[in-house]
Amino acid sequence: MTVTPRLEIKQSQSLQMTQQLRQAINLLQISNLELETYINKELEQNPLLERENDHLESISSEEQTIDNYNQETNHTSEENIIPDINYEDNFDDYGSDCEGYNINTPSDWQNYAQTKIHQDSEDYDYFEQKLAQEKSLYNILEEQISLTFSSNKEKLIAKILCEYLDGAGYFRGDITAIAAKLNTNSSIINNILRQMKNFEPSGIFAENLAECLQIQLLENNRLDPIAQTVLNNLELLGSGKLKELKKLANANDDDLTSVISDIKSLNPKPAANYNLEYNTSIIPDVFVRRHPSGEYLVELNQLSLPRLLINHEYSAKITNDKTSQKYLRSQLHNASFIIKSLHRRAETILKVSEEIVRAQRDFFEYGIEYLKPLQLKDISEQAEIHESTVSRAVNAKYMHTPRGTFELKYFFSNAAGKLDGSEDTSTISIKHKIKELINHEEPHNILSDDKLVEVLASQGIKIARRTITKYRESMNIPTSADENVQNAKIKFPKQYA
Repeated sequence: MTVTPRLEIKQSQSLQMTQQLRQAINLLQISNLELETYINKELEQNPLLERENDHLESISSEEQTIDNYNQETNHTSEENIIPDINYEDNFDDYGSDCEGYNINTPSDWQNYAQTKIHQDSEDYDYFEQKLAQEKSLYNILEEQISLTFSSNKEKLIAKILCEYLDGAGYFRGDITAIAAKLNTNSSIINNILRQMKNFEPSGIFAENLAECLQIQLLENNRLDPIAQTVLNNLELLGSGKLKELKKLANANDDDLTSVISDIKSLNPKPAANYNLEYNTSIIPDVFVRRHPSGEYLVELNQLSLPRLLINHEYSAKITNDKTSQKYLRSQLHNASFIIKSLHRRAETILKVSEEIVRAQRDFFEYGIEYLKPLQLKDISEQAEIHESTVSRAVNAKYMHTPRGTFELKYFFSNAAGKLDGSEDTSTISIKHKIKELINHEEPHNILSDDKLVEVLASQGIKIARRTITKYRESMNIPTSADENVQNAKIKFPKQYA
């Protein structure tokens, strides 16, 4: 048989991603701050787009919301606004329903760079966008939280503790009040705070000046009994009563001078040299409040929703020039698509948030100990949207609740089995139990992994020894053998042990 080149017609199905469809997908997954930047860019480029507030100032003081955008656009015929865009075909579920398309996994849809939104602009500078931006203190702390804590519960608590830092970097929160708000034990909050006191910059999360300096001296291996005495009597050092201080520390002049020199080299305000833009970095996308009837109500944060309208008065002033008409039609297409994309974005975030609150009702009722296992597919099935759409909807979105402000993605975790065959125990909850058992173990009776399996089994939790080992490693907890060796060789001050 001779192999020769030939032409043949073959029918196949493939995915076509238009620029507008990519734009809609990106709008769903970006944060409200990034969305505001994008909207400002579009307002500069598109003369037919205007903010609702600007429109109301020119015509009336009537209040409008994102829910009546469609009513605003209905004053102009569909033929004039979007003659060649079929939203039902091209915009169904943000194009995230991948059934029937030749793609491997939903994750293939998640790799569209957010910078693609602006790359078609003539003013877009790729290299300028790649320049490193200054990180705020809270960005630095969030990175350390992700590396230090393995469970979502601990990360949630740690992020809440960050809210109680003052401008100098000192922790000013009330542990008892925070524990009561989260309906958890104060010892859990204290344990997390103790670990966060080892964060960078050194001295952060200290509760007073003496502790701030103590942390830094300990890190520099300069915390000896003389230095500790000086820290316990800083008022004497501040008033220049060196003789009394020398007597209390039982030190000679050289030793005391050396200690004072070490203290002067420390930073009494660990956060002073960092950007403290925290309040502007987290703006809730949704609010959750408890109705007197006992139900939880979920509503969008109206202040975070961009409210846009199409300026039809401007379009009416355009002449019959063909070039002007072509430009107008193009801008009408873009403006209409942006407005509808924003409306769908708001609907999707609200729908996903409502399902999260419904699934995690026990958490809102009884506290962080009752956080249930939850996966993206669970919300996907209940909300009847694709799993990848849920993933984008919870990305960089925050929910303000009676128990604090939480990132939506932290409500998701895997499930583990029980001895009765059910799977309603979160792996986060099991990690929390393991950590609690280890924190309260006796120095002379370190719990082994086998012993932990027995203890958890007595509480109805079925878990394998190798899983205990995996959880230990993920939480950076040494094995029982390592702990025995460490306790025998090293003794730290109590608060840093």
